[in-house]
Amino acid sequence: MINQYLNWYNMVQETLESEVFNSKEYKDIERVVVIGMGGSGIVGDILSVIAQNYSNLLMLTYKDFYVPNNFISNKTFVLAISYSGNTLETIASVIQLLKKGLPIGVVASGGELLDIAKKHILPHIVVRPGLAPRSAMPLMLVASIKLLSSCGIRLVSWESLHKSLAILRNTEEANRISDEVVEFLKESTIPLIVATNRYHPLAIRIKNELNENAKMPAKIEVIPELFHNDIVGWERHSGREKAIIISSDIEYEEQLLKFYGEYLESTGFDVYHLKLSGNIIERYLFGSLIAGIASAKIANKLGLDPLQTRSIVMYKEFLKKHRDDILKKVLSL
Repeated sequence: MINQYLNWYNMVQETLESEVFNSKEYKDIERVVVIGMGGSGIVGDILSVIAQNYSNLLMLTYKDFYVPNNFISNKTFVLAISYSGNTLETIASVIQLLKKGLPIGVVASGGELLDIAKKHILPHIVVRPGLAPRSAMPLMLVASIKLLSSCGIRLVSWESLHKSLAILRNTEEANRISDEVVEFLKESTIPLIVATNRYHPLAIRIKNELNENAKMPAKIEVIPELFHNDIVGWERHSGREKAIIISSDIEYEEQLLKFYGEYLESTGFDVYHLKLSGNIIERYLFGSLIAGIASAKIANKLGLDPLQTRSIVMYKEFLKKHRDDILKKVLSL
């Protein structure tokens, strides 16, 4: 699986050349709602951060079997992302939103969602199949930006995007840092991932990679909110645990991160500062690359298969049994 991460740069270049089918210019779009789960859903979180930094567009992410009515208006575009194309939560949401007549774009490698896109002549783009959904994250990110652009919804300039994608060529550096992370997390039980609000989705991404690849639980804390709750929870902390602190590109945030790192160390934590550089897209991409490689290496060291997610398979089997009932209830909302 490590090779999938190391090949990210080549795969995103391939995605840049992919065709957007049924593209259509949508005018007066003021809001994009991204629907998706897991390794697909995190793409929506990252797109939201990109929009905050490069666009005036409001971008929301919702991860469920439906989308609330107050999320949508006649100026809303919906982006449905499912790597497999068979994620029931996303399919249910799309069926619900089709009945409301909303414009919808689809990113998938195949599956039922792609069939729906073709049947209803929705804008869609097909990404490379055969990967683990979490390792296809940058492909889905680039495909989403390309689809939105083809529909008249521009989040970031192509020049900025191309420049940012070049960070994925630094595989030697990513490998080196991932080795540091692997060594640091040795003997950790529930590592703490700390980030500022701007990098909250990256903290989620790192947590998710540890969860799925290394079968390791992890906890996330976000600055400045953590100073009003989480910080107090460590007043009774004893023993050694590990905290990864994600660097920021804003000076005062770095001061807050430094303060919290020192506080955590005073309560018995070992602290690793994940130092990233470049613009915010570069930081997200490179941080995600490091997390993917490191989590897969941890799995290999433990004799675990990073590709295997038995509990998720159990959940999907459960959904199969209850699919009709779920869809019926969703469509009644």
